[in-house]
Amino acid sequence: MNFHLVRLSVLLCWMPLLLVGCGIKGPVQPLAQSRPSAATELTLQQQGEGLLLRWRLPQSNQDGSPLTDLAGFRIYRTAFDLEQDCPDCRQDWPLWRRVELDYLQSAQLRRGELYLLDRDLDTRQSYSYRVIPFNRWGQDGPAVEARQDLLPPPPAPFGLQARRGEDRLTLSWEEPKLGDGVERLGYRIYRRRPGQVFPTAPLNPTLLTQPFFEDRDFDKSARSYVYGVRLLVRQQDRVLESDLSTPLVVTAPTGF
Repeated sequence: MNFHLVRLSVLLCWMPLLLVGCGIKGPVQPLAQSRPSAATELTLQQQGEGLLLRWRLPQSNQDGSPLTDLAGFRIYRTAFDLEQDCPDCRQDWPLWRRVELDYLQSAQLRRGELYLLDRDLDTRQSYSYRVIPFNRWGQDGPAVEARQDLLPPPPAPFGLQARRGEDRLTLSWEEPKLGDGVERLGYRIYRRRPGQVFPTAPLNPTLLTQPFFEDRDFDKSARSYVYGVRLLVRQQDRVLESDLSTPLVVTAPTGF
């Protein structure tokens, strides 16, 4: 057999392996990586003069496989004047927040839901939000949108006070008077440690229909807690949340 033909045959056999080994280096990414499904149950709820965004994390990819590499969400926001603008015609959707699940910062994750409060609002404007999930490969899922305008918030509860028990702390407060056409729905409790900010998610998982709350889920080694309460009402087919009541600092005695 011709020696040069043998060398050529060997070289042709090794060329595919050489080409694979000479590819561009970088993170290994699956060739057919699934994209995440959309976030679900996106709601906007007025909280004082701000808007609280809440949505549930997707649990699967668009192909039905389990979603195990969700990295976060990008939130886009646009503002418009209802009397002058066409909200469905707007093309400018600037990026407002990037929420990474490993570094939540101003967002809060609780029971599979993300909470994010937008305080920087103009009460003369209406706002639309677009939430897009992305995985750790940088691949996006479908967007979900919600729109809301602002109304005057309801009055906040007042007279918040606390009474200590052996294994609980009982909070009570005064119920504010409401105008005609405003339905009282209930109350939400917020708690923080001194020097921290109040969380966006309430302490109580279900609405309180009476003006008192028993806190049994506290760290007895903590010397102090700060509490606040908000009122929820229904007005013009909208659910509104009041500003926070005057905060109450509760200092625990020894053995509390």
